[in-house]
Amino acid sequence: MESVDTRTVAYRGARTGTAPMTWGQRAIWKSIRWLDEGAHYFNIRRIAQLPDGTSQLQVDAAIVALLERHEALRTTFHEGADGWRQHLTDTGTLRYPVVDAAPGTAADTAARVADELVARTFRHTEEIPFRCALVRDGGRPAHLVLVFSHLGVDFWAVRELERDLRELLAGEQGPAPDWQPLDQAGYESEGEGARRGAAAVEHWRRTLEKTPPALFPPVDDQGRPERFVRLGMDSPAAAVAATAIAERCQVSTGTVLLAATAAVLGAWTGHPLVPLQLIAVNRHDDRTRRLVAAMAENALFSLDVGTGTFDQAVKRAFLAGMNAYRHAHYDPIAVDEVLDAARERNGGVLQLGHFFNDKRMHDRWEDLPDVPATPEDLAPLTAKTRIFHVGSWERQDALFFVHTTYAPDTALLYLMADTALIPRQDIERVLRAFEGLLVAAAAEPVELAAVAFDFDR
Repeated sequence: MESVDTRTVAYRGARTGTAPMTWGQRAIWKSIRWLDEGAHYFNIRRIAQLPDGTSQLQVDAAIVALLERHEALRTTFHEGADGWRQHLTDTGTLRYPVVDAAPGTAADTAARVADELVARTFRHTEEIPFRCALVRDGGRPAHLVLVFSHLGVDFWAVRELERDLRELLAGEQGPAPDWQPLDQAGYESEGEGARRGAAAVEHWRRTLEKTPPALFPPVDDQGRPERFVRLGMDSPAAAVAATAIAERCQVSTGTVLLAATAAVLGAWTGHPLVPLQLIAVNRHDDRTRRLVAAMAENALFSLDVGTGTFDQAVKRAFLAGMNAYRHAHYDPIAVDEVLDAARERNGGVLQLGHFFNDKRMHDRWEDLPDVPATPEDLAPLTAKTRIFHVGSWERQDALFFVHTTYAPDTALLYLMADTALIPRQDIERVLRAFEGLLVAAAAEPVELAAVAFDFDR
């Protein structure tokens, strides 16, 4: 039988202030506003298993330290006549639940509590972008549940917070970061930051002039409860093949998967020039690498997959990807103006809802099956490939979204697609096309035109 209590901690930061939202905050805010009550989709959760012997006071102190060290966690956000603003408070309190789990259920209880906390949309005008809960086992702190709004942090920032939490609980607190969202907002408004943003906007303008206005035909926009479906693929064969191609082309496996995404999407839609939006972390120096904030923005990438070998496409993807990431830090409002101009130039049509996001923190898999990377030797591995359902939604702001997560011995590749464009049964075929392309190209360069995509429709 579980019991629930609450604790309240008080925090006092070094400063308060108001500034425009940073470009990264503005970027995710657009999507949060669009999803409205469904914006909990963007919430990020983590469950930290606490070291044996952690006391309640240590937990309280660690939570307070996180709030005091990282100004993003005590910021609210507002939209008014003077634009999109962030307001940093210096003092406040946080109430969080403490759940005493039944014997032997602490981990399951923590997972359930995390599900409950992450499913609530943040009220950003009145609520800081952070909530937490403690799960105790036999009266002792066992798991700390952390939930963040994506408006406050991105996945890079969450990794920084997890590291801070481990150090705080171990009594190894390092210096607090000296670059915070208010500082970032100032940097973006003038000087080097503003010049960098202007160059990125110009990159979007030039790229859109060469990009097809749409890959998919227009469809009825009426919502259906399960219109957008995400499937995942667990493929050791794809991991072995991607590694072989990456080593031959002297690029990352992420570049190989990016090129494969463009090639598969081009084959499905019949377009040789494929635009994709990439998720750029925008952490270019020491101060931004330690910054806890929403910094990620979309990078505009375009790749010709109509001619040559897949190896050649991979090498082109490396150069195009580097250029896209270099120009991914910008004011989203300025880019919106560029998009509006492109849409008007194209007779009201502009479709950029195709995405790729490599979310792995490791580029190489660490425990791959020890088999030669030839189609014949990989065939037994393809028999082990598993396709599984992840989720479905009525609304999404993407039409075709590929992302990866890390496992040491297999490629985990996910595709979320609009079933009005790619029927549910065909999403699996598209995922298997990734594996088929990589396996076919693993041993030697293969002409893209010769790859047998199973897309007869």
